[in-house]
Amino acid sequence: MNKEQIKRKLRIMKRKKWPFVLIALALVVAVALPVFLSVSSTNNRLREKPPIPLTSVIIKQSERDKLTLVAHRGYSSQAPENTLPAIRKAAEFGFDYVEIDVRQTKDGVWVLMHDEDIGTVCEKSGKVSSFTYYDLVPYNVVKGANAEDYPDLKIPTFEQALKACLEFNVKPMIEIKDYTREGLENLLRLIEKYGFTKTCSVISFHREAVEIVRELNSEIKLYKLVSKLNKNEMEFCLANPDMGVSFNGNNKANTPEKIAELQKAGIPIACWTVDTAETMQKWVGEGVTTFVTNRIYYHN
Repeated sequence: MNKEQIKRKLRIMKRKKWPFVLIALALVVAVALPVFLSVSSTNNRLREKPPIPLTSVIIKQSERDKLTLVAHRGYSSQAPENTLPAIRKAAEFGFDYVEIDVRQTKDGVWVLMHDEDIGTVCEKSGKVSSFTYYDLVPYNVVKGANAEDYPDLKIPTFEQALKACLEFNVKPMIEIKDYTREGLENLLRLIEKYGFTKTCSVISFHREAVEIVRELNSEIKLYKLVSKLNKNEMEFCLANPDMGVSFNGNNKANTPEKIAELQKAGIPIACWTVDTAETMQKWVGEGVTTFVTNRIYYHN
C-alpha cells in the first residue's frame, strides 16, 4: 500500500467515525443539558429579586381591592423559601396569605420543603423521606434570598409554620407535595388545632391527595393545582366543582377560554406564579382575582 492509498484510507476512516462522534456528543448534551437547566433554574429561583408594588401593576383602587395576593413559599424573593423568616417577610409586605410546601419525614413529621432533596436549600443532601425529623435538626438552610442574614436557619415543621402564621396574622395556603392517608389526617388535625380550617387553603397537584382531604373534611377550601389545562385536567376540574383550580398563568395552553369555562361552572380560580405586571394585568382582565407571586406585594 503506497502513501496515497494510506492517506485515502485514513480519510475514509475519519469520515466513518464522524457520525459516531456526533452521536456521542448528542448523548452527552442530552444527559448534561437537563441537569444544567435544572441547576440554573434552581439558582435563579433562590436569588433575591426586587419586589414590585401592586400600585405599579394595577392602577385603579377598585381593582386592587378585589385582589388576593399569596406570597409564594413565603416571600421567597426576600428570605429563604419555606422558612419562618419568609413567612414574617410576607406579613411585612402586606400579604394576607402565604403559600408553603409540606412533606413528611421518615417518622411522619410534616416539614416545609419544596424539593424532594433537602440539598436544594441545605448544606446536606438527601430525601426528606429518608430522614427522621431529629435527623434534620442539625442541618441549616444556607441557600435562598438573603440567606446570609439568617445564620443557623432550620427547616421548620408545619406546626411551627402555623404558629408563625398566627403570630404574623397571615393565612396559610398549604401545598401537599407527598402524603399518606394517615399523614393527611394528622395535617388536618394540626390545621384545626390552630384554627385555620375555615380560613386556609389546601392545594396539590396530586388528585388523590385533594380527594382524600375532601373526604376527611367538607369545609376546608381546596384547589387542584394544574400546570396545563388539557382535556383530562379540564374534565376532572369540571367534575369536582367543590374544589377550586389553581393554574399556571405562564403556560400558553391555559387560555382565557378555558378559564372562562371553569368560571362559568362556578369554580374558584387562582393563578400561579405571577411575577410580572403584564401577566397579572392579563389575568385580571379575565376576571382572575387570586394570584400566587414571588415579587408583587401590597405594601410595606
